[in-house]
Amino acid sequence: HHHHHLPPHSPILKRTKHGEDILPGVDPGPPSMVGKEGMPEPAPRPKGPKLKFTREDDALLVRLKETKNLTWKQIAEFFPGRSAGTLQVRYCTKLKAKTTLWNDDMIQRLRTAMQDYDNDRWRFISSKVGSGFSAAACKAKAEEIEAEDMREDHGASSGSDDDQQDGVDGDGVEEEDAKGEAETQHDGVP
Repeated sequence: HHHHHLPPHSPILKRTKHGEDILPGVDPGPPSMVGKEGMPEPAPRPKGPKLKFTREDDALLVRLKETKNLTWKQIAEFFPGRSAGTLQVRYCTKLKAKTTLWNDDMIQRLRTAMQDYDNDRWRFISSKVGSGFSAAACKAKAEEIEAEDMREDHGASSGSDDDQQDGVDGDGVEEEDAKGEAETQHDGVP
């Protein structure tokens, strides 16, 4: 009797060469590397809702990515409770060697961002000053105040400079003369 044989017309699972059962059309992806020889221990599951990365987590992440060359999916298996996406973002924003290459596109974005920030800054300032004072008005007034401050600073400092100059001038000249005499005497000594 052959009841242990499945009837040939109903293969539910395709069997692969290795004998793993996989559903047809589903790519199992790379195998899990957790527990494999030479692989580090998985990170402990983070406690609490705030999934902060510890130094150890970061070190493990860099090691798995840079020395073991694992995929993000494989790396995620070492981090219970974290997704491959989270780990990738962490690595790309915080851990990857900081080689920032500025191309024209990025420089343009930076300029635009600075411009936007400047506009937002004045919008924010005008909202603090009160209604009726537009961002443009605040900016214009601020520039006016800055110019006045600079003039005052400049005026004050150059004024005090002059005062000091007068005070120092008398002494300065005497000192110069005294020094001059001392030097001539010094030269005359054999």
